Amino acid sequence: MMLSALILMTGLISAPSDQSDVLWQPEAATVPTDITQAEAALQKHPENIHLASALLTRYLREARIEQGHHYLNLANKLIADVGSDHSQRDWLIAIADTLQYQHQFAEARTVLNRVLEESPRDVQAQLMLARIALTLNETDNAKQHCTDLMGSAALGVVSTCLLEVQGRSGNLERAYTRLTQLHEQQPGQAQSAIAHWRLQILTEQALLLGDYQAAQRWTASMPTPLNVVDKKRRLDSYLWDTDAQVPDALMLDCKQTPVDSITIRLAWAEKRNQEGHCWQDYARERMQLRVMRDEKLHSADIAYYFTYVEPDAEQARYWAQQNIEVAQEPFDYRLLSAANALQPTQESAP
Repeated sequence: MMLSALILMTGLISAPSDQSDVLWQPEAATVPTDITQAEAALQKHPENIHLASALLTRYLREARIEQGHHYLNLANKLIADVGSDHSQRDWLIAIADTLQYQHQFAEARTVLNRVLEESPRDVQAQLMLARIALTLNETDNAKQHCTDLMGSAALGVVSTCLLEVQGRSGNLERAYTRLTQLHEQQPGQAQSAIAHWRLQILTEQALLLGDYQAAQRWTASMPTPLNVVDKKRRLDSYLWDTDAQVPDALMLDCKQTPVDSITIRLAWAEKRNQEGHCWQDYARERMQLRVMRDEKLHSADIAYYFTYVEPDAEQARYWAQQNIEVAQEPFDYRLLSAANALQPTQESAP
């Protein structure tokens, strides 16, 4: 399941958890210094809600890039320990971020509406609500949240928000053309968070239009290192192009243990390139574990695996349907369509 375009300028919206408890861990990860410092500060002043908000935000940041659920568990524990009764704005935003990251969209909306009750023009809250609405294919609702930003957010932010919605509302080509123009008109913002956000939307729209080379160019323009969602899109831009191969530079060393959504794409690339089998072996173990645990949170990854890496019509369709019940973005529907397309082939097989 994915939230395709991140609101990076706030740091508060991203794809739902792609993180995975790995089958093996070569060495313990080093705890970032700012987290250690934030933990020490909160321990010294446990009643300071501002310090709690800062720590929770840092936990979520790490949860999005590390390979286990450690920081997500810490985030949930912190919320339980501090409580959700506080009305402090940053704490509520951080809680909502934690909830939407775990696909608890209704709960996240409730918290964000508490923010808007105090500050109706809060930009981050409106952007998060727009993103949740798009994830649930509620384009009219998303458009309203974008419109509500007028007068409180920069024109470029409002325009980007509205053009993403327009692209989801049946005007993809027009939205893509206008968003491209908007991006090119502001070259001075090339490395800004809003420019990164636009690049993510442009990448999604180019992929949906079948312009895979353009998608490759958009991802190449993103600041590095890429986050997990951007890495997925970059790999998909090659994998969905039947005339292309994933460049060797994007194929990780087999000693690494990336998150599942990257693993399954490396496995498909390896299979297509007919070079090696380590990623296919690792992906098979990962997906067997997910299926055994009936992990609905990873249904998109499981469906992707059984659609592209190890085609199995029954498994692919089941998990793609599980995924669509939670997220209804274009790539979720594309995955369901690809899974359903396997059915005739499987049924006609001897």
